[in-house]
Amino acid sequence: MTPAASILLLTTATGFGYGLLAWIGLYAALGLLPPARAASLVIAGVALALLLAALGLAASMLHLGRKARAWRAFSQWRSSWLSREGVAAVLTFPVAIALGLAALRDGDGGWTRVAGLAALAASLGTVYCTAMIYGSLKPIRQWHNPHTAPDYLIYAAFSGAILFALLRTVVFGTPGLVAGAAAAGSAALALIAKWLYWRHIDAQTPLATLANAIGLRADGAAKTVVKPLDAPHFTENFVLREMGYVIGRRHAARLRRIALATAFLLPLALTVMATLAVFPLAAIVLALGGAAIGLLIERWLFFAEATHVSALYYGRAI
Repeated sequence: MTPAASILLLTTATGFGYGLLAWIGLYAALGLLPPARAASLVIAGVALALLLAALGLAASMLHLGRKARAWRAFSQWRSSWLSREGVAAVLTFPVAIALGLAALRDGDGGWTRVAGLAALAASLGTVYCTAMIYGSLKPIRQWHNPHTAPDYLIYAAFSGAILFALLRTVVFGTPGLVAGAAAAGSAALALIAKWLYWRHIDAQTPLATLANAIGLRADGAAKTVVKPLDAPHFTENFVLREMGYVIGRRHAARLRRIALATAFLLPLALTVMATLAVFPLAAIVLALGGAAIGLLIERWLFFAEATHVSALYYGRAI
């Protein structure tokens, strides 16, 4: 699939935003917010989370052919994960604002805990809807598998944990043991999840071949490679532009290593440094930068390595 810049920004920015909101909601629900600075921490976190979510949603508008009809995306929530994502994203905003108001008025009290639980559920629900937009597409084997939805949630938790650790570092000087351990642990979990995902898609067999299309079986003499005599089109068309993107194996392998190093390994090491109070602010800022760059590369690969079954018609391997 062709990686569109607007979708890369959408999925990355909203992952950071809703991930941060999920951690704030979790801390509030469990009563782990520092009583003296609970309101300021929650309000700053909610504002940053909603800003990132709004940035991602605005970027998604750039991918629409007719932007004036964007409102129609909300009308098909019964059958479309894209519509459910839009509805969930919009509904998360008032929930997050309610959490900020509760913290401002009630501090670390009961209303803040209830609002925190609602914010946690709303933010994770939105990320899950985003993941299922891709996970529900059966013609794309790299997306329609058991890894896609859990991985999206893991990456959101990881990026949100880094942001929350940064907020605590700005307020208190260090991220603290709990926030630092959450950031480092989620980085390690995200690293393992990404490695398992790539291992899974590399071991997958193609959904179909040209041999299947003309009734040949995959055993015996039917293993002979089947190729079309003539190309279906003499020029590039919409299907090839959107679904026929090809990335060389050598480039993919190199980008995978870069993504693992910058998105997960570097933030893991730097958050441990910050937790141990070794240049905490500089370490956590560098960790956030590495995570942002690495996750953009990871998301680019997520789209670039995806092969749609329609590309088979044009002689592409899927």
